[in-house]
Amino acid sequence: MKETIGTITAVIGIGLLLLSGCTNRGSAKSGDSPKGAMFRANLQRTGVYKTRGVHKLSELKWKSKTEDYVHSSPAIADGVVYFGSWDGNLYAVDIKTGKEKWRFKTKYEMRSSPAIADEVVYFGSGEGHLYVVDIKTGQEKWKFETKDMVLSSPAIADGVVYVGSNDGHLYAVDIKTGKQKWKFTGMVVSSPAIADGIVYFGSLNGHLYSV
Repeated sequence: MKETIGTITAVIGIGLLLLSGCTNRGSAKSGDSPKGAMFRANLQRTGVYKTRGVHKLSELKWKSKTEDYVHSSPAIADGVVYFGSWDGNLYAVDIKTGKEKWRFKTKYEMRSSPAIADEVVYFGSGEGHLYVVDIKTGQEKWKFETKDMVLSSPAIADGVVYVGSNDGHLYAVDIKTGKQKWKFTGMVVSSPAIADGIVYFGSLNGHLYSV
C-alpha cells in the first residue's frame, strides 16, 4: 500500500500528469499567470487545460518512487514534472524517461502543489516555509517563513506570490526580494485564485474572502 501511494505514475500518450499541471505559456498580464504551470491550470483555478485529454488508458510508461505519500498535484514545464512528497522532498523528474533530475529537501512533509513561473518553482512545506527554487539547478533562491504549515498552492501575479498558511494569514511576498508586502488574517489552507486585481481564498473559519 505504501509503495503504491508513494509512487507517481505516467501513462502512455499525453498522460494523466498533464491534466494535473500542464504548462501555461500565456503572457504575464495583470490577472494572468506568467510563463509556467500551476495547480488547476491558471490563476483563476478553473481547471481548464489547453491540452489533449486521456480517453483510454493503455500501458504504464514509467513510475517514480518516493519514500512516503504523494499528496501534491504535479506541475509540468519544459519536459520536467515537479511534485512533492510527505518524505519532505520536491522532485524534478524527466517526463519521457521517469528519471529523477534533482530533488530538494525540506524539513517536513510537503503537501503543497508546486507552481512554476519563469523558470522558478514555488511551493510550501509542513515546517512553515514558502520555498523558491531554480527549476534548472534545484538550488534555493530564497525562502519565506510563516508560523505554521503551508498547505496551499502558491499563485504568482505581477511580481508577487500569494500563499496561505495555517498560522492564520494569507501572505503577499515580493518574488524578487522574498520580502513580505502584506498579510491578511484568515487560516488559509485553500489555494488562492486571482482575477482582475483581486485575490480570492477560503479560510477554516468558514469564510470566503475577496481582497
